Amino acid sequence: MAIGKGHPGGYNRGMLIIGADDDVKPRLDLGEKIRELCEALLQDESVIDARNRVERFLQNPEATRGYAALANLGETLHQKQQSGEEISEEEADRFEAMRRDVLGDPAVQAFGEARNTLQEIEGMITAYVGRTLELGRVPAESDFASQGGSCGTGCGCH
Repeated sequence: MAIGKGHPGGYNRGMLIIGADDDVKPRLDLGEKIRELCEALLQDESVIDARNRVERFLQNPEATRGYAALANLGETLHQKQQSGEEISEEEADRFEAMRRDVLGDPAVQAFGEARNTLQEIEGMITAYVGRTLELGRVPAESDFASQGGSCGTGCGCH
């Protein structure tokens, strides 16, 4: 199989090409199909809504500061614990109080939901592409039955 035949490392700049031989089989430009998928995603109402919610969060300095502070404190405590140090009750209480405050903010909640939506869509696409390559055909829903009837971890499609 020739993949990007004629280019160093077999890679054809700008497009992914798959074919048995240039003289025998026509080439398939997967780059165009990928662009079509991306365009369809950008037109999808759930993607548009999720991206808008992420953008509103990013434009909210109070929410982003709180979220960043929570993430930083969580990372600090995690590193402390990983290095064998004990987290004090005061540190744990401070983290839990900050966590409640930050996660109680509607802007942060909307951001979390939007992020989950986008991750579910990405997971579903990844699962379908992976199963297609594995099976050699477009998978049916029944092909995901071994994974609990979904497209994979966190796909949310069922």
